[in-house]
Amino acid sequence: MNEQIAVYAHNISKTFRQFFQPPVEALHDVSFSINEGEIVGLIGPNGAGKSTLMRLLLGFIPSDSGEVKLFGEHPESLHARALIGYQADTQFRANNVSVKSFLLLHADLIGIDYAEDHIKHLLQMFELLDSYKRPLSSLSKGMRQKLELVLAFLGSPKLVFLDEPTAALDPPSIFVLRDFLAEKKKNGITVLFSSHHLTEVESICDRIIFISNGTVVDDSSMKEIGPGHLENLFRKNLGMKGTGL
Repeated sequence: MNEQIAVYAHNISKTFRQFFQPPVEALHDVSFSINEGEIVGLIGPNGAGKSTLMRLLLGFIPSDSGEVKLFGEHPESLHARALIGYQADTQFRANNVSVKSFLLLHADLIGIDYAEDHIKHLLQMFELLDSYKRPLSSLSKGMRQKLELVLAFLGSPKLVFLDEPTAALDPPSIFVLRDFLAEKKKNGITVLFSSHHLTEVESICDRIIFISNGTVVDDSSMKEIGPGHLENLFRKNLGMKGTGL
């Protein structure tokens, strides 16, 4: 396998089965790869299988068939996990835990030296340094979203998974994230970016992977799509009429 491939997925399928319920095929024969240093947008309608694919790539759930490798390693291997950062679309809440304690605990688990300086630098990047000693419960939804992004980049991972990272962010915070990712890309960090915000996908991503009904229906570079045409591509892949633009 090419050493420059950060994410390799081959013929991935996943069906969920529950008692007294018909089986639901969430993913069917999904294959793609992501090169090191790429920022790739994972897009598609609700229920397309994006979150299932993200969880499967992270090793949180097993596939029924197929193969996943992260930098040539199984997602559950300690080596792969040491290279990964993840921002979830859910947020940890606790009344008595401060931002400082929350991040220092995760830094300790990762094994970061001089963690406090590293944490303060990331908080400053996302304009959260003034909240360092505040309890998590006092933060707004947007601030918690930014804190999850800080957590994702803690320890300088080589591969970061972002699940709807701009969902609760205001425009200035989105601009900060966009600039932050551009800087990380220069350092060779790979990002898989799941989002419904097509404008941000166009602004941030090098390439898109479009998933619908559990299958990859499009895998194109943003240069091929062209600026301002991602919405039309989205409509086309869903059999919707175009905007005429």
